Amino acid sequence: MAVMQEFHTLTHLPPSLQYIATRLQESPPTHPGAMRQLVLEAGVRAEDLVPWADFDHSPADSYGRKLVYQGDNFEIMVMSWRPGDFSTIHDHGYTQWGAVQVFGPAEHATFRQEEGQLITLARWRMKEGDAIGVSHQLVHQMGNPTENTFFMSLHVYGTYEAVDNVTGMARLFDLEHEQIHRVNGGVFFALPSQEYVRTEPGPRGDFPTQLRHMVELVRRLSKMKAAELDLPKDRWEEAVSCTFAADQKEALWQKLDVIVDDAGHFTDSVQWRVLNTELKEAAQLQQELRGRLRAVHDPFQDYAQLYDDLICGPCLDDFMKRYLFFFQEKYMPNLSEASVISLGCGTGLVERFIIDELGVKWERMYGIDLSKAMIREARKRIQADVGDILELDPRVRMWDVAFSGLNVLQYLPHHHLKDAIHKVAAILKPGGWFIGDFITPDHIRWYPNVLRAAGGNTVSLRTARLIEEEGINYQESEIINIHFDDQQMHLNYAGKHKRYLPPVFRLRKCFESAFGPEVYLYDAVTLAPLPEWADSCRSTRYVVIARKRGH
Repeated sequence: MAVMQEFHTLTHLPPSLQYIATRLQESPPTHPGAMRQLVLEAGVRAEDLVPWADFDHSPADSYGRKLVYQGDNFEIMVMSWRPGDFSTIHDHGYTQWGAVQVFGPAEHATFRQEEGQLITLARWRMKEGDAIGVSHQLVHQMGNPTENTFFMSLHVYGTYEAVDNVTGMARLFDLEHEQIHRVNGGVFFALPSQEYVRTEPGPRGDFPTQLRHMVELVRRLSKMKAAELDLPKDRWEEAVSCTFAADQKEALWQKLDVIVDDAGHFTDSVQWRVLNTELKEAAQLQQELRGRLRAVHDPFQDYAQLYDDLICGPCLDDFMKRYLFFFQEKYMPNLSEASVISLGCGTGLVERFIIDELGVKWERMYGIDLSKAMIREARKRIQADVGDILELDPRVRMWDVAFSGLNVLQYLPHHHLKDAIHKVAAILKPGGWFIGDFITPDHIRWYPNVLRAAGGNTVSLRTARLIEEEGINYQESEIINIHFDDQQMHLNYAGKHKRYLPPVFRLRKCFESAFGPEVYLYDAVTLAPLPEWADSCRSTRYVVIARKRGH
């Protein structure tokens, strides 16, 4: 695992590398920024590095590493990155100035030590040709996050005084064991102990930093295991267990307490992004280990079992019970005799409440949902099937009431919303009722970034943003769910979900065109009526109650 050396005289180097070496022999740069500028001025191309390509490096090596040229006080090296190759977190030994230029979509992360912890400052994807300066203080990590792209990178490291090995005594941060290993070669994962010059106490990573370190360690050990390389007994199993250990809950809670306020909104956008990035990588690894990657097409496959604790239960208690009782008292006192179809029934929790508390008979309640996972949960409570609102057929059955909770209709593409509302009206008997809740175009001002389930074992991280597509506004939410049991941390990346944000008056007009004039809008929390001119409401959630003409 030592440096693969390949010495050349200056005249044998490509002109771009000759330019760098000659300039460095004449006068070293005064700071890393000057070194970066020198590399960019040299006009290095990817093909200049090909003679030092090492894509066939051992699975035990985290990347290919070859020395191109060595001066009295500087080294020029080329690294080769296969898909999935990542260095450990490291510094550069004696290096006082340097630069790295990448010729592919490298991922780069920087770190700092703070109060005995190593914290990720940032992680980002670089572009081909990008260069960064390297100082003695830089602690970073590089890798190839792609699935099928191979690329190389140029590394120039130097000192102001001549040394035998510019990058010698580099610090390799072993967060698993809270140690720092000094090395004179590659900063690889899972190095055998004989490669260490010495070992000293080191920091522990904060939650996201520790998690990503373990993810990349497991991936490297997995490659070594697949290549049938010798590993210490149970080494891979121990690393996997450590990566997803249940005792990480406290560290996650500590991180959230620092970057999230009492209202559940993040206060540090950089650290929020880092946390979500590392959790997504860990969730992907967990799926890979379960053999389910790309086999799951239903985004609610794992989310369904957590949905009640995180979303449905709290929303039912916070506002849905109130508006359902309001609907029964004001508009349909005989609800117990009605047939009810729930559109987008989810887990059936709200529908069970309607049966138990509003008196609808079990045999007269029926739910549909696009998610098979949700329907599996719903069938524990109600009659339910996988179904599409747009495929409902009034010739099959007509209903007294149609219910749609938690803004289900807004998940439809905008061009289908009007058709869906007319379809709902078509399956209702004359005089039948619709009741459902929606979000306003400014719902994002209320939207919490963290939801915690009662009991403290489940948390959902939710990043919302407003997006515009062809003149249409959507609220896009990216969701990561974390659940702890006694043995393990379970991660579920639920993906990105778009909700159409029609103006309130437009939705009102759409219901009026399908149902007739009896359309009533209320704030979903306060139940205050919304005037026709309203663009929003205090809670940013509202209820539509509409009666089909013909009664």
